[in-house]
Amino acid sequence: MSVLVNILDTYYMAGLWEGLSPVPTFFRDRYFPTGAGDIYAADKVLVEYKDGDNDMAPFMVMGADPINVKREGYEIHDYSPTYVSQSRDLTADQLKQRGFGEAILSKSTEEERAAKLVSEDLAMLERRFSRTEEYLCSQVMINNGFTIQEHLDETHTRTAELKYYDPAKGNDGAYTITQWDATTTFADVCADIEAMCDALSERSLPAVDLVIGRKVRDFLLSMSDFRELVNKQSGIIVAEGGIRQTLSQYQGVTFLGTINFNGYDLNVIVSNEQYTALSGSPLAPTRTNYFPATSMMVTAPAAGHLMYAHIVHMDENGDIDTITGKRVPDLFVDRKKKKREIILESRPLAAPQNYSPWIYAAGVVA
Repeated sequence: MSVLVNILDTYYMAGLWEGLSPVPTFFRDRYFPTGAGDIYAADKVLVEYKDGDNDMAPFMVMGADPINVKREGYEIHDYSPTYVSQSRDLTADQLKQRGFGEAILSKSTEEERAAKLVSEDLAMLERRFSRTEEYLCSQVMINNGFTIQEHLDETHTRTAELKYYDPAKGNDGAYTITQWDATTTFADVCADIEAMCDALSERSLPAVDLVIGRKVRDFLLSMSDFRELVNKQSGIIVAEGGIRQTLSQYQGVTFLGTINFNGYDLNVIVSNEQYTALSGSPLAPTRTNYFPATSMMVTAPAAGHLMYAHIVHMDENGDIDTITGKRVPDLFVDRKKKKREIILESRPLAAPQNYSPWIYAAGVVA
């Protein structure tokens, strides 16, 4: 006995999305994993972060009362996450047309084409959502917070901003550097990177990765001392946080090697991947690097985490349904125009695990 399946049901499409191959994204995968407790059945998510703990236990006189450890340096905030949404039309006419790559004399039915198109549309939307999350994660690391343009429609936007530090006290995640030039020696380079690592280690936070932009890479490779160290090594980074000597799974991201900078062994990683987004006035597609070509940053894997709030749906009967997950698909039907619109929604928020677990330097080179 056959079973009728509604391929445009929200839960069926959610199952299709779960079956998609994950889109590899460097900043999100390496620095912002999503744990079981990071998906909320609520409109807001809790952002908790604390200082690194480097206090020692005191010596005490025998019989004296122990000194109580105060719960200091801990903050908890509730934030409404960003909202990401995009749709794709599916019309009756499209179901009559031969699909891309489909045999000319194909006997595919409209139902079979619909199922194939829904799967392809969800995969296309997922790639776009992953790029948006990659952008969000990179911005949180670069700015210790983010400033985004929320679209009211295709031509109008508004600004939303969130800082993970007190502006009155300054940004502990920013490092001011004297720009490197022809007079800069490798010893100067090591001293700058050492100071950035010290800013983390002094707060008992790990310094594992040195992420650099393309122009910083070119400057470093022009130095014979650095190039000799790099020539001894090769490899790539993988999503699990380790290093494997195989081809990179991240487009535009390369691993130069593990280099010792005045005692700190750092994975030197070059980020040169770009995204296309609407910007400017009037809005127009613009290609931009996730990580600026003239910048560098010291941090460690899993320095942050990516959380998600729920999505509220209303079905055709007007009933409210609250759905949790990284992605939530929906459907809008326009019977008059014989059109069905597949909608994918998400409410992500990238946040640090500790106060300023990354140190970012802008304008390292010209």
